[in-house]
Amino acid sequence: MLEDPFFDESLVGIDFSHAASKKSRDEIEDVAFITIDDLDEECADKALFRYKVIKLVNKRLNGGWTKKNIEPIIYELYNEGVIDKKPGWQSVARWNAKYRADKDLLSLVDMRAIKNNFCDFKFFSKDTFFWDAIEKKYLTRVRGSVATTYQFYKDLILVHNNENPDDKFVAVGRSAFYDRVKKLPPYICDLKRYGKRYADKNYRLINSFTKSTRVMERVEIDHTALDLILLDDNLNVPIGRPFITVLVDTFSKCIVGFYLSFRGPSYNSVRCAVLNACLDKKDLLEKYPDIEKDWPCQGRIEALVVDNGAEFWSKDLERFSASIGMSVEYNPVGKPWKKPLVERIFNTYNTEFIHQIPGKTFSSAKDLEGYEPEKDALLPFSRFLHLLHIWVVDIYNQQPNKRRTNIPALSWQIGCQDFPPVVYQGTEKQRFKIESFPTVYRDLRPIGIEVDHINYSSEMLVEFRKNHPPPPGQKKHKLCVKRDPSDVSFVYVFLPELEKYIKVNATSQEFQLEGVSIFQYQVMRRLLNNHIEINTDHEGLALANMKLSERMDDIKENALAKKKSSLKGMKSVAAFIGVDSDGDATFESVHRDLKSRDNSMCDSSEGGLTDSKNFEHVDDWHNIADDVEPY
Repeated sequence: MLEDPFFDESLVGIDFSHAASKKSRDEIEDVAFITIDDLDEECADKALFRYKVIKLVNKRLNGGWTKKNIEPIIYELYNEGVIDKKPGWQSVARWNAKYRADKDLLSLVDMRAIKNNFCDFKFFSKDTFFWDAIEKKYLTRVRGSVATTYQFYKDLILVHNNENPDDKFVAVGRSAFYDRVKKLPPYICDLKRYGKRYADKNYRLINSFTKSTRVMERVEIDHTALDLILLDDNLNVPIGRPFITVLVDTFSKCIVGFYLSFRGPSYNSVRCAVLNACLDKKDLLEKYPDIEKDWPCQGRIEALVVDNGAEFWSKDLERFSASIGMSVEYNPVGKPWKKPLVERIFNTYNTEFIHQIPGKTFSSAKDLEGYEPEKDALLPFSRFLHLLHIWVVDIYNQQPNKRRTNIPALSWQIGCQDFPPVVYQGTEKQRFKIESFPTVYRDLRPIGIEVDHINYSSEMLVEFRKNHPPPPGQKKHKLCVKRDPSDVSFVYVFLPELEKYIKVNATSQEFQLEGVSIFQYQVMRRLLNNHIEINTDHEGLALANMKLSERMDDIKENALAKKKSSLKGMKSVAAFIGVDSDGDATFESVHRDLKSRDNSMCDSSEGGLTDSKNFEHVDDWHNIADDVEPY
């Protein structure tokens, strides 16, 4: 038995046998048969002509289907113009016999026509050289051409015939070989030549995603880089291609929110886009008064459909979605058609919106020939943002789709009448914003809370530390801290005993932090570190440290060499001597000075000390200087 050339491990376990496809009469879903309509028009016309002839002959026939009875009738039909050509009487008799046996119009069709329309592997399955050439040259990742495969096929037969002169094999012609290749299953060909991902993408069930029943039930999200170079608002210089994060409601097909920035996809871009989608757009519409239509899209997202980007696997998104009751559905890897709406929107605004703006880029280097988008860019970022809002609100959400079966804004309106989404207002809106901020956990210390070398503290935080001891087994409170990525001048700290978030301002004076984003602060710190690094005399510090180390070693050696019993009140002695940073007095220098004074006093005073060494033996300095007030 020949080895199956289309064997693939991914297909193991699937039963393709005829027995596996049998079902009871009540369970039949698919009926396998061929009709005249499944053939090409030429084959169908031939079969209908034959059917017409045998019916007309049968009406006029007296006797059997013989030459004597059939030929005159054929001539009559042709002369009367009923038929446009005269078939042979034997052909007509054969057609009649086939039709009477099967009672099926397909019996009047050439079997060769059916074989040419449907893949019949039995017709050439015994040609092992064909399968060998196909497997080694055509069905590989090298993707050899049919011409190369055919040449290899002929070479295999030539070598075989030279080695086996008594068992020669005749190669099929080029056209026959090409016909065989065309009859190979397309999925298997793409699977072997391009891989499973490519094959699954080309032969998939279109729109195979869960159908929504209400607005904001399922919302798709994705990022892309715009094919457009924008200018800085003030400097009027090109600043590059921005990234856009878009959210689309699968029920109404509305764009419910987006976020535009020059930073790559991250949790912050997801967070800002979700905030834009879930909260009301009143402030945005007031910012752009020339927008004609309303943008009513808002409310709680029940399921957020994402791909497998790193930003969607972050712990911050996991905490945020769990806290607001939003589930996150991860799309299978390599199957973007599972969330087709947001993918389609990227193509729509590139073709219908972006291509009109100077500064558009192209995905192919060949398309960029003779065109420099950096020089042609004319649109500042703020102006583009204004135009983008107009396109989303007044154009995309208001225009019908190409099949004219849906208007996004109208579908949203109808969906809200049946099942209005839960909206965020008042305290819930504030909580929603706070829950979206990135989360860190920090110890509560006497200085407050430190995040990225910034200290945060407040009176309420101090009172909490005073009145609430740490949990059992811990030395400090470890508190949940949420920080607005756009402003590091404050944080929100959750106090578990009080069950609420409090706003705590920064106490660090290193930078002016109000309105500074996390990214800006990190850049500022890096610049400061670089400035300090550049202006630090590392060589001088190293020499100073070496001198200090040597001096300490000398002191240690002298102390060991002159080890004596310690005197009482050495601190008072040091105070008396005047050991301080302004002078260079030492115990030894003052001792010599006092000794010389003692000798002079003994010489000039009759009642003086009889022994000049008695002054040295006074060791209770602490008692002597205890009640003397410092000046």
